[in-house]
Amino acid sequence: MKYAMPVHPKVLEQDFETTVDLNKLDEIYLILKESKNIPFLTIGKYLDAAWFFINERRGINLRDREKLVPVFSELNKKIKGRKKVDKAYRGVRLSNFDPNALTRTYPDSIHDPVVLEHLESLAYGLRSWSTNEETGPIWAVENSSNPFNKDRVVFEITNPKVILDMNETDLFYTSLGNPGIAIGDPEEVALYIKNPKILSIRKTSYKTTDTYTVKIKDMG
Repeated sequence: MKYAMPVHPKVLEQDFETTVDLNKLDEIYLILKESKNIPFLTIGKYLDAAWFFINERRGINLRDREKLVPVFSELNKKIKGRKKVDKAYRGVRLSNFDPNALTRTYPDSIHDPVVLEHLESLAYGLRSWSTNEETGPIWAVENSSNPFNKDRVVFEITNPKVILDMNETDLFYTSLGNPGIAIGDPEEVALYIKNPKILSIRKTSYKTTDTYTVKIKDMG
């Protein structure tokens, strides 16, 4: 079986440095796994700092991000978050090392191994996705600090396993009387895509801006 390449080395070269104490993750995991008296507010504040500001280059970087998977999974069990969703979407722009790969190769992009590797790298790992179909193109086109001249991609995946359901997380922390903790956004789910396979690439548009809808499947 072919396995997708993890995050591209050229992307990791530009990665920010993790700004939270990673040594706390093992402790948090054990508390969630074994303790009856769980300090949810303390854990929530840590995860807020680790995850919510990633787009501002704060929190856990790409190199370290998978270390959150066990903690997110245990928290999802405790708050009774969804284990799967019907569909999820993620809007991104291509990486700096080849920002217009799809413009250059479409409609033959699906047959170009270099382009597929680039897309697999962007889909791979623990990432923020949305269950709202409209959110993907908004993030690809509008809510990004990346240069506008990069190709814009909306990933779509069917029946993915959810690592952390941010809707339920938000409701849980609100019920504790501390809505100031914001680990994720409304309709966000954290997915851990281990081995993305590109199924199709289709040129689309959002508010007259060209986008590319890329359907993927996690081969596990």
